[in-house]
Amino acid sequence: MSAVERLVLGSVALGLPYGIAAPAEKRRTAPEEEVRAIVEDAVAAGVAAFDTAPSYGLAESRLGRLLSRQNGAVWTKLSNLPTDDSLVQAAEQSLARSLAHLNRPRIDCLQWHNWRAELAESPEFRALWSGLRDDPRIGSLGASTYGVGDALAAVRSGLFEQIQIEWNLFNQGVLDAVAGEAAQRGVRLAVRSVFLQGVLTARGATLPPALAGLAEPRRGAERLAAEWGLALNGLALRAALDHPARPLVLIGPDRLWQLREMLQHAGLAPLPAQVFDELRRLDLAGDPLTDPRTWRF
Repeated sequence: MSAVERLVLGSVALGLPYGIAAPAEKRRTAPEEEVRAIVEDAVAAGVAAFDTAPSYGLAESRLGRLLSRQNGAVWTKLSNLPTDDSLVQAAEQSLARSLAHLNRPRIDCLQWHNWRAELAESPEFRALWSGLRDDPRIGSLGASTYGVGDALAAVRSGLFEQIQIEWNLFNQGVLDAVAGEAAQRGVRLAVRSVFLQGVLTARGATLPPALAGLAEPRRGAERLAAEWGLALNGLALRAALDHPARPLVLIGPDRLWQLREMLQHAGLAPLPAQVFDELRRLDLAGDPLTDPRTWRF
């Protein structure tokens, strides 16, 4: 599978304002014509999967209008569902809405959004998941997780064919912790947040005050990227694509030029193996600033 074929177009930035904004720029939702161009260019380049969720604003409906059933696998999620005895009904309603929004009879991968290890012990969750496994409207089952503990529990649970985890230059630990067991168990891994919501792109040159603690690590990453002849965002993407675990890699452009730049970086020669020893020095190992859920600005 080529590097471009391992890219997954994440759609959160196509459905609502997302990530940090560049200086003097307002966070905004991409206009429909820009989203159309992004989807069309991604398909033409060979991007084969598209990730979305009901909580991503306009994203499901936009993909439903713009992405034909012949072009690309679609992943969506179950999110914000009760975990009591109404779970099965709520999940059915969520799935039916997603199928209608996406204008498809089938979801290629249905994921539980922000899965936690304790859910594996819930009779309601297990009953739901057992039923979904045999649902002809679903190709495979997956989960998105945060942190090593929940990611490892998901890999070991036997409940999921695919697990989506966080990974970027400043937060490398989860992939390192789960990659070996995932490979042994035949679980696909997909990494998200490779640009840390814009911190590891040109937008991060001026960070909000709340993220000032990332300024010096970001400068270190820029210096390393320059040593290898890359822009910072190029190193961020190539490092994810060239990681020895060979995960699927989510990208989330909200401008057409961003997608084209990402595709250009995906077409570059792989990073040499020795660069990964240097990349480990960038890992901030548990710093809360690497988790966007902690950001307040």
